[in-house]
Amino acid sequence: MPTDSNDLGAQRPSAANLKLLSSHPVVCNQARLPTPSIQRAYAEIAEAVTERDAGVSFVAYSRFGKTFAISVLADQLATAFPEVPVLCTNAKEHSTFSEMTFFSELLEGCTRVPTGPGKARDLRNKMVRFLWTLAESRNSDRIVLFVDEAQNWAEPELTALRDVSNDLALFADVVLLVNLFGAPALANTRVTLLQAGRTDLVGRFMVLQYEFQGVTSMADFSATGRCYDDVEISEYPPGSGVSFSEFFMPIAFRDGWRLEQEAALVWDSFQKAARAHGGVKQIGMKWIAVSVRKFLMAQSEWDRAGFHGTYEMWAEAIARSGFIQTLGVTYSSEATLAVPPPGPSDEVVT
Repeated sequence: MPTDSNDLGAQRPSAANLKLLSSHPVVCNQARLPTPSIQRAYAEIAEAVTERDAGVSFVAYSRFGKTFAISVLADQLATAFPEVPVLCTNAKEHSTFSEMTFFSELLEGCTRVPTGPGKARDLRNKMVRFLWTLAESRNSDRIVLFVDEAQNWAEPELTALRDVSNDLALFADVVLLVNLFGAPALANTRVTLLQAGRTDLVGRFMVLQYEFQGVTSMADFSATGRCYDDVEISEYPPGSGVSFSEFFMPIAFRDGWRLEQEAALVWDSFQKAARAHGGVKQIGMKWIAVSVRKFLMAQSEWDRAGFHGTYEMWAEAIARSGFIQTLGVTYSSEATLAVPPPGPSDEVVT
């Protein structure tokens, strides 16, 4: 006997449960999904890890999802290479370089434990010992390090990191694979290093530099929407068998609706919203995620069989996301980065 649609919310977790709603990853801005941009970045990083090659650097505009990407990529690498330790840290900005400050912050970022005062040499040795011990505990000849906000590091910081990498290779035969993620200024750092003849640092950390893109097409949003729809990717609560999309729209989902199907309408709605600013070539994942959240939360009250989104629904969600206010401020259609996106036809930038 078919289940009455009114009983669906009582049988499976949904937005009708306010306690679950308040902690939902979509609501809390904690949805970490393997978007097309992340998958393209993963392919490059995984190849470097497999071949123990130089690390990769990625440049992105503000609010394009660099930090969340690092979280997803770290999880993916931990699954694919369980023996390889994966660490993440943030590069801090300082007006002047201090070895003591650099190694202290690097230790704290990697160990998640506050580091007391000490001499720079002692802190550097402590950093090397920590990495050596970590690799030894996994019987690994590699360690992966993700660095967020890497535009804050320049020649002195990268030289100090190179020294750590060299010591680790010399004393422990362990390769430190560094992946830098930063704002557009990171591309300028590469140019400055080349002009200064620091090909050792470029070759170690930035020989491959790519643009980490946002959502660049209707097809990209379709793939992103599929992540919300796929319970294997976005189950919540854990073990419930309910995807993000179904949680908010259980009746429509049961009737065949999927967020993936909204792709053409969403892409067109973003383009119309940006028309006064010349349109957009790509949309930061921040604004995609917030717009999807606004859409799902608003439409969950009207969940029904036969549901499909409208331009008005998406226009309101996009307007409430803050996307329009960023145009011409943090991103514009005129903006271009002098680095390519990762892909099958990659060419090393020089």
